[in-house]
Amino acid sequence: MSQVRAGVEAKIRVFLRGEPGLETAVIDADTPLVSSGLVDSAALVRLAALLERETGLLIPDADLSTDHFDSIALILAYLARRVG
Repeated sequence: MSQVRAGVEAKIRVFLRGEPGLETAVIDADTPLVSSGLVDSAALVRLAALLERETGLLIPDADLSTDHFDSIALILAYLARRVG
């Protein structure tokens, strides 16, 4: 699982670096993404779609919240809970 987690984290970081305005941003595991305005709702939906493709999970729209997606650490914890 740790290799899968590392791979997913790398994909998240590549995605974030590709977002306008985030190319040079320093984002650590606990950097607020949504609540700080770094990631807007459209980017959040694109990120969820990427994660669905990478993990095979279906992420319900109701889960696209700061509770689950406000930092890389929260995203990884959410995915770990969903995978089981």
